[in-house]
Amino acid sequence: MIKKLMLLLALGITVQSQGQEHLSVFENLMGKTWFAEGEWGNNTKFKQEIEFKYDLGGTLVISDAEGFTNQEQTTYGPRNHGIRKFDKESNTIKFWEFDVFGGVTTGSVEAKGKDFIYTYSYGASVVTDYWEYVNDNTYNFTVGNYVDGQWKQIYLKTKFEARSTSKPDFNFDHQSLVVTNLMKTGDFYKDVFGFEEIPHPENKPGFRWFNMNRSSQLHLIKKDFAPFEKNKSMHLCLAVDDLESFVERLVSKNIDFYDWPGNKGSVTDRADGVKQIYIQDPEGYWIEINTAVH
Repeated sequence: MIKKLMLLLALGITVQSQGQEHLSVFENLMGKTWFAEGEWGNNTKFKQEIEFKYDLGGTLVISDAEGFTNQEQTTYGPRNHGIRKFDKESNTIKFWEFDVFGGVTTGSVEAKGKDFIYTYSYGASVVTDYWEYVNDNTYNFTVGNYVDGQWKQIYLKTKFEARSTSKPDFNFDHQSLVVTNLMKTGDFYKDVFGFEEIPHPENKPGFRWFNMNRSSQLHLIKKDFAPFEKNKSMHLCLAVDDLESFVERLVSKNIDFYDWPGNKGSVTDRADGVKQIYIQDPEGYWIEINTAVH
């Protein structure tokens, strides 16, 4: 029994690795958004964005596509959800494409070098979608009737071009404020918030730098500038664990606080449960203090 189980497990691993090996032909499609735009032979518009990803340990390729979702071609959004899977019995890659209208298209995918050839039935016709590799970010895309390596009829001809989906990884570094009274404003942030003053890297006059939390800093710069309205919508926001204790700290220092509408001594209860107050520094800049959890 144990030997049989071990054999079945070994066969399962083999099948999985075979699936992964065959689906690795889709590797160049991963991590990018593939965009194409063109016109069908009947003069209707074609526009599509597709993203691909591996699933279930690399044994499936999943695709999600956006396109036109109404006959008038005025609504654009999620349209198709596709699955590609290696079928060991037929030794082919099969695909299923589910659309927003409740339909499903099934067929097979052949990898020819770096090209992809999708073949499926559409009504009474056999249709081919041909992704012809140009470079890692471009495929010529042709839809039509493809027989014995020849196009008998072409319904659509355009290009899919890649747009990277990777995003820069940012950390908040600092907030910079221009002030006229550097000493008074700097002392305010040091005294009220307990910010640690840190040296300017070049020891230049006219600057006071503070460490707010971890790697986040506040930079005060003394400069002459044209007066402008310090609107509450433009504010520095700081989250605190104990807002009640911080309010007591403000009261002890005779610093007024307000809710969002501007009521003195009031606290705003946001719809998400976060409480918030607003104060002003000596320059008139607004600061929000809230209870958001980070």
